[in-house]
Amino acid sequence: MEKIGIIGSGLMGTGIAYVIATRTEAEAVVVDTSEQALKKSRASAEGFANRAVEKGQATKEQAADWMKRIRHTTQMGEVKGSSFVIEAVFEDLELKRKVFTELEGICGDETILASNTTGLPLTQIAAATRRPQRVIGMHFFSPAQVMKLVEIIRGYATDDATVAKTKELCARMGKETIVAEKDFPGFITTRILSGMLDAALLCYEQGVGSMEDIDKACKLAYNHPMGPFELMDMIGLDTTLKVCESLHAAFGDRCLPSLALRQVVAAGRLGRKSGAGFYDYPKKA
Repeated sequence: MEKIGIIGSGLMGTGIAYVIATRTEAEAVVVDTSEQALKKSRASAEGFANRAVEKGQATKEQAADWMKRIRHTTQMGEVKGSSFVIEAVFEDLELKRKVFTELEGICGDETILASNTTGLPLTQIAAATRRPQRVIGMHFFSPAQVMKLVEIIRGYATDDATVAKTKELCARMGKETIVAEKDFPGFITTRILSGMLDAALLCYEQGVGSMEDIDKACKLAYNHPMGPFELMDMIGLDTTLKVCESLHAAFGDRCLPSLALRQVVAAGRLGRKSGAGFYDYPKKA
């Protein structure tokens, strides 16, 4: 059976693993350093499968088969022999480079190493390996099991065969793709999104409108499924700030991270995952 590794069992890693199990015939091997995180990931995937059964989208037998093909482990070596390994750890360049260096010592030359980075320089991630031609960006969108797009990012040395195989995998997963042909910070989607988020934060800081009205405006005027503050809370405000800082380093003060964003992160309000961000998210009974 084909094996696809996923490094990181957070929201994105769990969603990617679920898509692999439900849309391909491959086994998804989810790796994390925390047993607790892996248990939470397993429970989330089971929740996705149960909802699919409740909605009539799958039988109990199909859901059970999906879960058999999602394996959780703390051992990085378990991804050996994978056709792809998709890294989905925290948005930190040095952490990602460390993961890729370790993966290169485990995986063979035929394995494609992909990063789910939202905007960090892929070429610098690939430089942590001796075969950067086999490193590529696969930017999934949250929630990965729902959103249809994967943004493929070509690093400086990424070869055409790697791009073609990545497109093929995305098609098997039922995803549409776009290709960022140059490794500019933020690629296509994050650069465009950051402009909207910066404008929303500035309107809020200047008192032009409340968070609620800014979110309502974007949903009703632009037909967006959620407003910018709701979206940042879902992404994670620490991750959003990391991306903003990366764009600021690349493009200067026109991408200066918002004071309001810095303050809410400093207060430990990181979004839905922490129970509070720009909005509060009371725990369900």
